[in-house]
Amino acid sequence: MPHIHVEYSDNVQLNVPQVLAALNAALFASGHVSSALDIKSRALCQKDYLIGFSPDPQQAYVHVKLSILTGRSLNIQQQMSAALLQALQQNVPQPSAVTVQLCVEVLEMEQAVYSKAVLSI
Repeated sequence: MPHIHVEYSDNVQLNVPQVLAALNAALFASGHVSSALDIKSRALCQKDYLIGFSPDPQQAYVHVKLSILTGRSLNIQQQMSAALLQALQQNVPQPSAVTVQLCVEVLEMEQAVYSKAVLSI
């Protein structure tokens, strides 16, 4: 924990390894994660999406969902969200012909029902 899910429209030329590394680094640098190995991130390119009412190739998005266990204050959640948004702004290219919406959503997972096992293979 935490988990970072990145979804982005297929009209964004995203350097996925660079963006994931930047998000992980930003989250760790926020000081609210005890170990870098706790951060797990992944990305999914969406080819089927709609922004507004009709398809427009000049509209794009990158949406980050940060899943964390319950117990962090609203202030800490805001700090984590801001750190991830800043990392997106620094690592997502913005072509002049495309408007890219960058979003960060923080989701709390109930700690009492979260399960995890670590296997050494």
